[in-house]
Amino acid sequence: MTQMSRAIPLLCAAACGLALAMPATAQTTASTPGAAPPAKPAPGAQQQRPAGKRSLDERLQAICAAADRDHDGNVSLDEFHQDIVQSWHSLGPDASGHVVLAELAQVPGMGKGRTRRLAAADKDGDGKLSFKEVVETRMAYFDAADADSNDLLSVPECVAYEKQRRKSKQ
Repeated sequence: MTQMSRAIPLLCAAACGLALAMPATAQTTASTPGAAPPAKPAPGAQQQRPAGKRSLDERLQAICAAADRDHDGNVSLDEFHQDIVQSWHSLGPDASGHVVLAELAQVPGMGKGRTRRLAAADKDGDGKLSFKEVVETRMAYFDAADADSNDLLSVPECVAYEKQRRKSKQ
């Protein structure tokens, strides 16, 4: 089985695990030629999302809660470490123990933005992710998000940190 074929079925787990520090990408929709542009909501009116489209808060809560294996509302260091290992294996490291970024870029649905954010974990710039690079990146995220320094990452802490992190990148 090739590295790419191993990565495809487990991409969701990798996205939830490694992508805690990755902002969501904007989705675009094609317009129908000649169709009128969508009406703008009136000021102060509640905007309705299309069915199945979740808000940023909902998406962040789902991502952050994915590692909460005992469902107590917190991600312990042990749960976080387990999530790192699961995420790493879902990316399908090669025989040398690395994930080649160029190969990940070929995985359907990976997207340039997600590949770019994974590449940011490649601290030595060799085009490959090592387990050490992933662990260091993820642990830096945990430490930064753990606002009360209790070695537990609550979903509200994670969501608040992720919102602040995304806002500061704008």
